[in-house]
Amino acid sequence: MLNRYTIWIGLPAFNEEEAIKKVLTKIVKLKEKFKNKEIKVVIFNDGSIDNTLKNAKLFKKKLNLEFINNKKNQGLGIAIYSLLSYFNSKSNINDKLILMDCDNTHNPEKILEMDKKIGKKKNIVVIASRYQKGSIVKNVPFRRKILSHLAFLVLNIFYRTNGIRDFTSGYRMYDKLVVRNFFLTIGKNYSPRSGFEMQFELILKLRKTNVIFDEIPIDLDYKKKPTESKMKIFKTILNYLNLIITKN
Repeated sequence: MLNRYTIWIGLPAFNEEEAIKKVLTKIVKLKEKFKNKEIKVVIFNDGSIDNTLKNAKLFKKKLNLEFINNKKNQGLGIAIYSLLSYFNSKSNINDKLILMDCDNTHNPEKILEMDKKIGKKKNIVVIASRYQKGSIVKNVPFRRKILSHLAFLVLNIFYRTNGIRDFTSGYRMYDKLVVRNFFLTIGKNYSPRSGFEMQFELILKLRKTNVIFDEIPIDLDYKKKPTESKMKIFKTILNYLNLIITKN
């Protein structure tokens, strides 16, 4: 039945030993608010050398947890691609996938709003956007804020897409059909981007599949992040420029 499905929460994690405890604690509370829906959490451990994996396993009795262990750190893009691939191969047709940051800056409560927004629609992505009315964005480092605004201006000028204002937000819900169509579109020789630009790469690929894009306001607070951002601003800008120049 359509009203009985699993919500998969994919968490890319690299040295987030403190944040992961906070995030999983919030997901435990969120689980209580869903009826007739199973919550499954998949953690992509991207070569962490701290207690990220150990601390996550403390929640095995409270959550349905699965792990993908990457011995060597390969970057956010590889983590995203791996979580999409895992979901595509393991999930059922009515299931939905949430991808969100594991650094405690994203509020898991927004999953309720995303799920309601999708409803019974198919082939849809819902993005938690910084540029929707009602968004709460606080304590963002100045350089990160500048990069976000530049990306907002450039990408909305050159890649205007119905339903999207925030092309770079990593907090998204995908239905199963979207993910399946993504893998049908990219072909066997596709190599995923390894950095933060993978978020934009996904949108470029999905635009070819008649996907529906929609947004909700985000709740983003960098003060809740216990570690420094792993984004290298200059490198990320270069990676975005490379993607724009070489896109197909």
